[in-house]
Amino acid sequence: MKLLIFDIDGTLTHLDGATRRAFDAAYLRVFGVHAVTDTLKLHGRTDPLIFRDCFGMSGLTGDWEQAYQTFRSAYLEALPGCISASKKIHLHPGIAELLNELDKRRDLAALALGTGNMEAGARIKIGQFGLNRYFPAGGFGDTHHDRADILRDAVRSAETHYNRAFEKSDTWVIGDTIHDIEGGQAVGLRTMGVATGGAFTRDDLVAAHADVVFDNLSETKTVIRAFGMD
Repeated sequence: MKLLIFDIDGTLTHLDGATRRAFDAAYLRVFGVHAVTDTLKLHGRTDPLIFRDCFGMSGLTGDWEQAYQTFRSAYLEALPGCISASKKIHLHPGIAELLNELDKRRDLAALALGTGNMEAGARIKIGQFGLNRYFPAGGFGDTHHDRADILRDAVRSAETHYNRAFEKSDTWVIGDTIHDIEGGQAVGLRTMGVATGGAFTRDDLVAAHADVVFDNLSETKTVIRAFGMD
């Protein structure tokens, strides 16, 4: 059986800047100063590390990890409204069709999330599109700063949920950034790059030595064949 670990932002979804707006609104509410996310590259990074960088760059002092816990609640409160107010949110090409097809092949494929989002934020994001039912397990950015550790968590979570072990050669990380690719490689997993996130091109993902690279996941049969499930 294959284990397919999907990133969210840029891979499954496009949220039209809702994440950044929710982050900024929560930051201003909690700390009384604006975050500096405009100067940060958010793609492929974990929520705690994004916050850590903003904490220092905006002039705040003290224990950033403790401050993050306070910020976290405000961010999760702001996120649903920011998503709902965004007019251009959408699933990337082929995602709905691919997940539907994989759902029909539950005897061949198990699904999980592998994302730098905190779990509650991840569930809010994909819940907007009714995708939570596809992803009963996952690794998240709640505690880990490193993508490889998140993916190790995703594998452990999937093995617990599905009550089986997954071979590394049958486990795929699907993501739109080089961080997804490098994280999967660090754990010894197969990697599929998809150039839908906007921050990294197809050439970037090829240069990162992803096992397979697509412009998008719209060719369902081709993608499933790449997983070795045809």
